[in-house]
Amino acid sequence: MYETLFALANPAVAFWLLLMLLPGWRVTRFLADTAIFPVYLAVLYAVGMVATVAASGFGFMSDYGSAEGVARLLSDTDIALLVWIHVLCFDQAVGHYIYRDNMKHRYVPLPVQSVLLFCTLMFGPLGFLGYVGLRSLRQRAGRRVRADHE
Repeated sequence: MYETLFALANPAVAFWLLLMLLPGWRVTRFLADTAIFPVYLAVLYAVGMVATVAASGFGFMSDYGSAEGVARLLSDTDIALLVWIHVLCFDQAVGHYIYRDNMKHRYVPLPVQSVLLFCTLMFGPLGFLGYVGLRSLRQRAGRRVRADHE
């Protein structure tokens, strides 16, 4: 079942391509406004979690308290696939945040946005950190410009 959930998660990559390559397209904007892909991945994750808890209860969560326990959990193929869907879902949610925030405020040019989205897809937190850092620099520069004109 977990391999099926994994396979069902793969179409979300198409949305990343839309965000990166066609950010201004009305279909991309519509899909981003609905947040359909992060919700879709969250539903897949929920199905997997319900199946996991139904099969073995909440006992597997006791392994989260140590590095060895987490490594043991991730050595279970089903749990590793479920964790991967978890990661995909959160990366997609962060990508949505970056896309929607930048399309509204244009802190960075669209080509830079696309690079940051790619980094978020491939390296998760590093893409987010890059966007937040650049946004902060842009906001600070904007405040200085406004202060100079007052």
